[in-house]
Amino acid sequence: MPSGGYRPGAGRPRKNPVDQQLEGKPAVGATPKPPAKKLASKNVMAEYFSMAMKECEKEVPAADILRTEIEDYIAARGCDGLVAPQTITDYVLNRQGFLACEAMNRKIGRMTKDLKLSPYVTAGQGYYKAMRDDFNLIMQIINRYSGSQNDEKNEFLNMLLNRGF
Repeated sequence: MPSGGYRPGAGRPRKNPVDQQLEGKPAVGATPKPPAKKLASKNVMAEYFSMAMKECEKEVPAADILRTEIEDYIAARGCDGLVAPQTITDYVLNRQGFLACEAMNRKIGRMTKDLKLSPYVTAGQGYYKAMRDDFNLIMQIINRYSGSQNDEKNEFLNMLLNRGF
């Protein structure tokens, strides 16, 4: 009997699963797989945020203060009503979560006893990325619709225009 070789298709051909069953041998791939278990996903960031807010409520500003701050900035740029309230709420909550995680990192450190990153570092990174995306969206709206962008003159552009480009 040939034992196989390096060429594809070389060697002894496999038996048909139906022929194996007729001979009384169990089919190789016929074992039923157990059903996959459904795991309840945990919102880890929310748990760390709530723990951090309990520990650092004196150090982290309240959501109302942060909301007033960003709304005043938007109003000062003349873009009242152009930024969606949900975007502002998302920004405020993500900023508050980031500040709470950073306060916890200052309290307990960025490393655990096993020289691994603290869970607050990971949660803080997630909050920072979400906060940055929300802030960039707000700034895009402000830059597009702000009335002050036409008042300022670009000196570099004036130099280029005066040189004949």
